[in-house]
Amino acid sequence: MVRMGKRLPGAVLALALSLGTVSAAVPEGCSSDSFAIDGSQVSIVVCTGGPFAKAPATPKSGSASIVETFSTHEASFSQTVSVDYLPGAEISRTIDDVSLARLGIARTLHMTIAYKPGSAKLERALLIPGAVVLK
Repeated sequence: MVRMGKRLPGAVLALALSLGTVSAAVPEGCSSDSFAIDGSQVSIVVCTGGPFAKAPATPKSGSASIVETFSTHEASFSQTVSVDYLPGAEISRTIDDVSLARLGIARTLHMTIAYKPGSAKLERALLIPGAVVLK
């Protein structure tokens, strides 16, 4: 469930935007991937965010926020996605479809994101149209 337009805390947004650079280190709990898409190098950083980022090792049912940052050399944007988790589940997953139009790319990225308390990871990425497997 993507919550577009939701304001990100200033520190989280600044951190996420700074991760868009090639040389930036990825903080603990985040994953970073880079793909060549239609002639542009697109970096994707996925991090846990919000009040549930430091959830207990075996959380009760609920939801957590994940901050996604997409960037090229010309543009970048961030957004949040929510992932629901169940008691006793080691890993929870969510699906997110993200238009890359804000990066000047007329494609959509279909992603599977894995969450476990304290970390988030891009597991699979499919570029559509064309069903091009990126990861």
